[in-house]
Amino acid sequence: DLGCSKGDKVRYSPFASVTVRWRSLPKGANMAKKFFTTPLALGHNESYLPPIKSPSHLINVTAGPAIMVLFLGFQMLRKQLSGMHKSALYDHIWKFISKSEARDKVGRIVQYACRALQGFLGHLPESFPLQPYKPVIAEVQTTLAWARRTHRWGKEMPHIPVLGQAMSNGDVLEAAQRAVLITFLVQDHIYWLLKVGILKFQSYTAIQWHRRNLRFITLSHVLNFSLCVRDVMRIREKQSNNDKKYTGSPEAVAKAEAEIYDNKRMMVRYVLTFIQMLHVSQVKQFDDWYVGIFGMISSYIDASKQW
Repeated sequence: DLGCSKGDKVRYSPFASVTVRWRSLPKGANMAKKFFTTPLALGHNESYLPPIKSPSHLINVTAGPAIMVLFLGFQMLRKQLSGMHKSALYDHIWKFISKSEARDKVGRIVQYACRALQGFLGHLPESFPLQPYKPVIAEVQTTLAWARRTHRWGKEMPHIPVLGQAMSNGDVLEAAQRAVLITFLVQDHIYWLLKVGILKFQSYTAIQWHRRNLRFITLSHVLNFSLCVRDVMRIREKQSNNDKKYTGSPEAVAKAEAEIYDNKRMMVRYVLTFIQMLHVSQVKQFDDWYVGIFGMISSYIDASKQW
């Protein structure tokens, strides 16, 4: 008795005392098996409908569809309450996220939040519930940093014509700032090439090159701060001279004050980023918890300009 079912084919091996058995497959199944490397719909852990091995496995494979259904339910509820699917706020959020610069700054907020959290955990006892997650938090920070660095390729392009214009106008401060920033961005691409192994330097490891390069962006923040101070002083001077562009009407005055406010806001931003870069480049060691908070604030200022 071989335990065969009807339709089974049996073959006896002349080289061993084993009985080999297999079940005949339907013709379509044989064709699918020959065409696909792994089953498409059923029977494989990577199929649309894999064989469920445990409750946690069921949660894994239903998480995506469940969130999609949740989104759909929210959308239908909003339609029922407001009478329309379209939302001005939703469209504004989507337009914000669709900007590369906005995504970069939001990612930077999360990146520096991870740094701040690691700093806080460094001052908390080992029994604190979040301590086991320190490697995960560090990995999120590093992954975001590299994602942002990858998307910085080409960011020097808009600064090159401005550098040329500043040189033509004899604007030394503007030219210096653009030159240092372009140098930083180019050397940042070199760091990327060093990290992935396309380039090899005898005199620098990848991290040494990166820390050296951060000194350039630190200088760029100092020069940017100086440009903001200059802009505020020029506006104030024109206001004191009753320049109609800045004092000719209530709208002109409001516009001038808005420019001054924006420059002062950016001055705060450059002070914060200056401290961050001193710390990250290890020119001067501070503490991750407040450097992380500084990074979140400066990133929020940048992101708000995209909103």
